[in-house]
Parts: sequence; structure tokens; C-alpha cells
Amino acid sequence: MDLTWISISGVLIGILVFALKVSLGCGLASLNRREMLSIATGYLIISLFMGMAIELIPENALAAALNAGVTMHLAVALLLVALGVMTARKWNNHHHDISRKTFWVLSMPCPACLAASFISCSFLAGLVDIDPWKIGALVGILFFFCIAVFSTALGRIKGTPSSLGNAMIFLGIFYILSILLIPAYLNSQKINFISISPPLADTGLSYLMILSLMALGFLGRRWGVSF
Repeated sequence: MDLTWISISGVLIGILVFALKVSLGCGLASLNRREMLSIATGYLIISLFMGMAIELIPENALAAALNAGVTMHLAVALLLVALGVMTARKWNNHHHDISRKTFWVLSMPCPACLAASFISCSFLAGLVDIDPWKIGALVGILFFFCIAVFSTALGRIKGTPSSLGNAMIFLGIFYILSILLIPAYLNSQKINFISISPPLADTGLSYLMILSLMALGFLGRRWGVSF
């Protein structure tokens, strides 16, 4: 398959996944139509700005954004888990709905996801003969349409605030696992047959992340959060 079509498919799949994440917050928090369309319009505007900025941002800035992505990814993951536990616990234990105060961590622009989308669009602009601002406009329109459709569909499910909390916890844990597994997979492609001991700091970080996941599961059960 042509590299251009593979790149286009990757960008489209990334947009769909990102839009679904945004829609989980909008739909499960039962936002009204105006609020949901406001968030979708925000992503349309952000995408337009990304398209116009593609030719203005140097490559070294893109590399720095990519390197900072892991740190931002971890911060978002921990925030998702913390607010997800809080949302589910408040509803399960006290029937107090705080979903409209915590949904933003799912629906608001995530720095890590925006950086990945920007880099993908920049790469795509270098492959196809289309003005970058047009790529940004197309991405924004697709964001708007997907968020509107997904949010409306999820809003009809009539889930409880606990459903939103569980979704946030699941995505947070998935983010943490991706931080652990994806770099390990990429490094395994470059590994040779010579046994090399990993740095002590990397080993300690891995064990710390695993113990953190175990602690989150224990605390979630203790606080009445059903996974």
C-alpha cells in the first residue's frame, strides 16, 4: 500500500479515537446540545490554527514537543485516574453527581494528543500536495462531525456518573500502560543478542509504575469503585 494512504489512514484513525475520548466526557456527563457543539467547535478552531501553524513551526520545535509528550501523557493519565475515582466514589457512596465538574479531563484538549495530531498533520502535509491550512480545516471538520455524532449517541445511553468515572479510570490506566509498553516495544526492535543490564533508574521506574497500578486497584475497591 502507498505510504501516503497509510499516513492518511493513521491520521483518520487517530482523529476517530481522539474524538471518541472527547465524546465520552460530553455524552456520559449529559451535556446539552449547545455545550456539546461548543466543545466540537473549539476543536474545529484549534485544528484550523494547527493547519496554519504547520509551516511556521521549525522541526526542532516538533522534536521537542514529541519528547515532552511522554511527560504530558503521564500527567493526563494520573489526572484521569484521580478524577475518575473521585467521580465514581461520590456517586457510588453518596449519590452525589460531580460529573459536570470532572468531565473536562476527557473532553478538553489534551496536550499530548494535540501534539501527536499536529505532528501527524505536519507529516501528512509533507506527503500530499495540499495547502496545510486545508489539511487543518479537513481535520477540524472531521473532529466536529465525529464529536457531535459520538456525543449524541453516548448521551442516549443514560449512564450514571459512575460510568463516566469508570471510563476515566480505564483510560488513565491504559495511558499508563502505553507509557510502559510502547517504549519497551520500540526498544526491542533495536536490541541485540548481547545481554546488557538495564539502568537502575529505569528498572526502579518500571517497578514503581507496576506498584502504582496495584495500589490504584486496591484503593478503588476500598473506596467503592467498581471496575
